[in-house]
Amino acid sequence: MSTINVSKVAAFLNLTEQRIQQLVKEGMPRESRGQYDPIKCAYFYLRYLQNALERKSVPTLDGGCVGQREERVRLLRADADLREMELAKERGLMVAISDVEREMTDLVLTTKARIMAIPPRLAPELVGETSRVMIQAKLERACKESLAYLANAGKNGDKQAASPDALGQALPEVGDFAARP
Repeated sequence: MSTINVSKVAAFLNLTEQRIQQLVKEGMPRESRGQYDPIKCAYFYLRYLQNALERKSVPTLDGGCVGQREERVRLLRADADLREMELAKERGLMVAISDVEREMTDLVLTTKARIMAIPPRLAPELVGETSRVMIQAKLERACKESLAYLANAGKNGDKQAASPDALGQALPEVGDFAARP
């Protein structure tokens, strides 16, 4: 195979002569001083560029590679997203799932306690009542009072008034216990 000088190798690989000398120090083959086999040099340079690309890339789970720049951009975006979430939480625009679960549990327990308190509260009033219309009206009134109580407690943010522990103290203001034995 014929050999070529350093200036022709540099032109062939689109590099400077100085860069060719640097690549020789890194392992580029040369036949003799100032003489190079162009095919061997091209193979070397291709492998050199492939290795450089592999070093600058990060393997992904699917077997591909992501360059450092893309990976840096991905990390910056993730960091920005985390900061936006923290800011939204500080501004009160975002709540933790555990807080919502706790509030929903409190609401369900309070609602259950208020509804379960209706029968014992109304039983004395309904004893001896013969009119179906009056019984229904009293039941509806008690249900509406309980719902109104729950709605007002939720609007005012009055957790103490709506909590199941406080229901025993709050019930007398909703219904009449004077007729209770």
